[in-house]
Amino acid sequence: MSLMKKIAWKRLILLIVISGILSDIGYSLHNFEEYHGSYTLGLSDSDSWSKVVKDGALFYRHYCELVNGSLYIIGLLELELNADDNYLYVSKFNTSGIRVWEFLFKLDRYSEISYIFDNDNNLFILLYQYYDSNNISLIKLNSSGALLFSKEFSLNLFYYSVSFVLGENNTLLIVGQYRQYPNRLLIVKFNNAGQFLWNTSFVVDAYYSYASIVKDSEDNMYISFENNSLYNLAKINGSGAILWQMGLGDRIDKLMIDSNDNLFIMGGKNYYTGYILKLNSTGDPIKEILIENFESDLGEIWYLDDLLVINRTSMSIICYDLNLDLKWTVSLSDYLSRRYSHRIFLAKDSHDNVFVVQKNRLGNIYLAKISSTGEFLSRIIWGGLFDEEPESLDIDLYDNIYIMCNCEYYDVWRRRVEYIILVKNPVNGGTPPEPRRELDILDYFLFSVIGIACIISPIALLSILRSKKKRIG
Repeated sequence: MSLMKKIAWKRLILLIVISGILSDIGYSLHNFEEYHGSYTLGLSDSDSWSKVVKDGALFYRHYCELVNGSLYIIGLLELELNADDNYLYVSKFNTSGIRVWEFLFKLDRYSEISYIFDNDNNLFILLYQYYDSNNISLIKLNSSGALLFSKEFSLNLFYYSVSFVLGENNTLLIVGQYRQYPNRLLIVKFNNAGQFLWNTSFVVDAYYSYASIVKDSEDNMYISFENNSLYNLAKINGSGAILWQMGLGDRIDKLMIDSNDNLFIMGGKNYYTGYILKLNSTGDPIKEILIENFESDLGEIWYLDDLLVINRTSMSIICYDLNLDLKWTVSLSDYLSRRYSHRIFLAKDSHDNVFVVQKNRLGNIYLAKISSTGEFLSRIIWGGLFDEEPESLDIDLYDNIYIMCNCEYYDVWRRRVEYIILVKNPVNGGTPPEPRRELDILDYFLFSVIGIACIISPIALLSILRSKKKRIG
């Protein structure tokens, strides 16, 4: 090799080394800024943990509920990738992250799930098919994870319209659009043992979203639907009779009800103007406010003693009291993403501080804290080199924070692995645990090749040394 070529190679190697060093420094500085550029949330690091919900399982529907100080994971899963067998999965964790019990129920065809807890902490799960809700299963578990019953029945409902609410005396109400012409909204009532009580229906326009339903303290239902191209609101008593019905010219996206049985309707006047309308229990309007510069299709509202509106246009959170008077507004454009695919979850602690969780652009999780007066207090970033997507946010009576995340990473063979984790009181810069991994055929192949190489190499080396000795001798 000529002298010029040697110099060129040395320069190239030096450039690669320097580039790598600078890249590592830049990444380290970025991580330092991300993980250490904000205050802590004031939580106890000693009571912080993260757990894999179930090793070796692929969840394709999953929910988390904090009920009476216990965490329930409810979902549908496959135990093996591309397996034909699907399972209903329910598990209960205590606040120390210890799994108390686990329930698996083999399914043949179901792909959608709804659930409710009754007043005795029994769990009712409704299972139905994504493309056809003709056959529906109803399963009841008690708080110890014992199966109380499993029933199948036919309702012939469109899958996208099924809703599930609790009635008086732990009765069950299933609401959905009936598959017949003219289109009808069907309400079916069952008792706590899953026995049919009654059903009623009324004509509606075809619609392609879940019916919005809330229930007041006297077990009356409020339900929104479309009829004659108008959005309608109806109040229905526990016997299925319509107490009153009214048409609204504006789109209805969500219903909420307060402790005084006042009803709040959120929707859109048009694509850039939202509204909140407050009604009393007889349907009389009390007050209406408009939210300008608001993409109503992307907006969200949470009822957490106050009404908290997420405005994705400005990436701000607006807080109204229950009189619909503005309390505060805080901009989170520096911390949250406007992308609709990045879901946002809110929760309040005992001091009325608001916590906001969302996935950031790097695939980690932002957890921000806002005071009861709308002042941004602090933020942490959790997740490391993994890709996490928050699926729920809960705060218990002792202000402990619980987050369920969908986690994704690539193993040593560059295969994508997805799993679900639970996190309690995440700390700044924390990382999720990796699932337990079983050896597979690629691992055995690698070990076999290395083992064979370890056997052949000494033999080959010994043969070479003997040949060399003969030549020298």
